[in-house]
Amino acid sequence: MKDRNNPDGKKRVSSIAREEGLRRPIPDMFDGPVLKLMARLASPIFFGMLFQLLYNVTDTIWVSRIDLADPSYVGGTGIIFPFLFLAIALNQGIVVGTSSLVARAIGEGNTRVLDKTAESGLAIGIVVAVAMAVPTYVFSTGILRLLGAEGDYLVHGSEYLRFIVPAGVLLFVSSVFFGILQGEGMMKYVMTAMIIGTVGNIILDPIFIFTLKLGIRGAALATSVSQGLAVAFIISVFVRRKTQVQVHWKLAKVDWQTIKKILAVGLPQSTGQVLMALSFFFFNRVVVSIDPLALTAFALCGRLDQAVLMPIFAIGAALITMIGQNAGRGNIDRVREIWRKSLLTAMGLVVLTAAVMVLLAPKIYPFFSDLDQVVHYAVLQTRIVEFTFVFAVIGILSRSFFQAIGYPIPALLITMSRLLLLAVPAMLLYVYVFDLKIYGVWLGIITGNILAAVISVLWASRTLRLMQEGKLKTAKT
Repeated sequence: MKDRNNPDGKKRVSSIAREEGLRRPIPDMFDGPVLKLMARLASPIFFGMLFQLLYNVTDTIWVSRIDLADPSYVGGTGIIFPFLFLAIALNQGIVVGTSSLVARAIGEGNTRVLDKTAESGLAIGIVVAVAMAVPTYVFSTGILRLLGAEGDYLVHGSEYLRFIVPAGVLLFVSSVFFGILQGEGMMKYVMTAMIIGTVGNIILDPIFIFTLKLGIRGAALATSVSQGLAVAFIISVFVRRKTQVQVHWKLAKVDWQTIKKILAVGLPQSTGQVLMALSFFFFNRVVVSIDPLALTAFALCGRLDQAVLMPIFAIGAALITMIGQNAGRGNIDRVREIWRKSLLTAMGLVVLTAAVMVLLAPKIYPFFSDLDQVVHYAVLQTRIVEFTFVFAVIGILSRSFFQAIGYPIPALLITMSRLLLLAVPAMLLYVYVFDLKIYGVWLGIITGNILAAVISVLWASRTLRLMQEGKLKTAKT
């Protein structure tokens, strides 16, 4: 499809690639079938996430097998989820900020920015890793008490948290590498790293938990060791110079302007994710006050809901590459086409995966608990909430759209609105005013998903129209 803003799009790309020393663009990036390109970029991320889901399920099974009659093992790992979510949020900020910058720079043919991205991103990752790891070791017990952990939940949660910190450090340090690969569209390496981490974890879990008799500590340690293997592979990709963005391993390449550009998109992303973590703090406190067994079920559902959300996140990752490079090139017609087709595709996939989860829920959850009440809560939550994730599609992909074009504030506000500004107040209203108990928690999630979808689609549509009319420009690198 020819873009009226760039009628000779393909030739222009080739010309810039020759002039600036860039490699040939990814096939179909600037013209050609959108769905074919989307499938090629999103599929590796999806399969990588699928393996991670397999790890989550397997890890939960092994943890639950420590004592099937004691819900505090699974609940203890679940209660630290808001804190882990905080670490993941900061990591994703670096990934998204780096990938957005790399994608737009490739679209513009800006090799000056690409040359300084790796070291600048690494500087951010190292600082964040130290800032997170030290307070976690010092204040781990206080953090868990703040999250509502008591008794055995506190004991098991504390053991798990202390031994999983090294995995977080490795994740922060490697986040810039993942962002570069995503921005370039080299998703196969990201997928391979995710698979290495997952397979390693699956193998090491029973060894550390049962053979070495480390219990809950073994589950966390297995994650840390496996993450180290994945990071080693990713570094090898750059050592072998498989990417356009090179790592020079020189402090002189650390550039404050490049750091600011990464943070300009990444910091709002992290802030939005942190606020989401804060919202889970409220959810956990309310759920545990209703019934501690409901918290165990809530944690189980949170892990297995990834099966429904994976297609959204995979397509969202592909969007940052596709929209970022095309917006940087000025191909606004193609940006609109990518947005529309990605939205319809993701919604269809979520409906299918939600249907599978609802059908299989009564068979799945008994694997994780012998307590009938835990299984009952989990199955009921799945049946009530799962299909409403189709509304979350719009919010999540809108966030990726704004990040791709270099406008992170709308992405931040969309993230905030879905849970913290809409779902949490709705939950408090349903639970404490209408006395709907656990149903109020689930209805709060549904309310946030629906209202945020309306806001997101209106905002994204207006932005696309302004870009089409030339009244809004993509952020420059």
